[in-house]
Amino acid sequence: MSADLAPAAAAAAAAADGEGMPFASLVWDARPAGATVVALVMHGGAVDGHEPNRPWSHNVARLVPFARSLKRVPGPMAVARLRFRVRGWNGDAMPVEDARWALAQVRAAYPGVPIALVGHSMGGRVAMFVGDEPDVRLVVGLAPWVEPGDPQPGAGRRTVLIHGDRDVICSLARTRRAVEQMQAEGLDASLVRVARADHAMLVRARLWTALVTEVVEATFARELGGSGEPRSGPIGAVVARVVHAGGVTVDI
Repeated sequence: MSADLAPAAAAAAAAADGEGMPFASLVWDARPAGATVVALVMHGGAVDGHEPNRPWSHNVARLVPFARSLKRVPGPMAVARLRFRVRGWNGDAMPVEDARWALAQVRAAYPGVPIALVGHSMGGRVAMFVGDEPDVRLVVGLAPWVEPGDPQPGAGRRTVLIHGDRDVICSLARTRRAVEQMQAEGLDASLVRVARADHAMLVRARLWTALVTEVVEATFARELGGSGEPRSGPIGAVVARVVHAGGVTVDI
């Protein structure tokens, strides 16, 4: 059992013996005492499925590079990864319960510290559901699963949805409509369309990671002691528009 698991999560994971329902767990990749920002990373899943998620499950492991990249951001930022109890949404939003539990753990560890949510696929849907939780200031959805009528983060939050134009699993059109609806309501919401990119984010993988890391870093530049200016080049240009325009649709 990893020593990085929060105590309650470690006990819960140990109690999952295959006969009862497994428990969610929270793994801290970076936990500085004086963190001024927390990034909570949430993996993808499926519409249905009660199989427990394991650290080596492909949907869980796919988000590890994002957490590692966020860990390297200059400044006192904490980074945690939530592992949902089971693989599926299962019609009753089980992962949303897990995310609310994880956010409570984060707030207990860092009271009042702003939070960035980074979620892939089902994790992106979860991020949208819990985007109005206290202290959440940024929601980043990667190839997010978006359904009509789902909750959306409200005022005082920045929402950035990043979606590949060759995604055959989750609908880019639904993501675009969700962003357009938020923009029409005057919310800070952006869509970044990634050319030639698939749902698993394996095509142009470094680009996906860089976009997420730089959006988080630029959004919380003041808290992290940075300049707030993205790096030069195509990625930096996209991030600058997302951070400074108050809501855009941009291609890369």
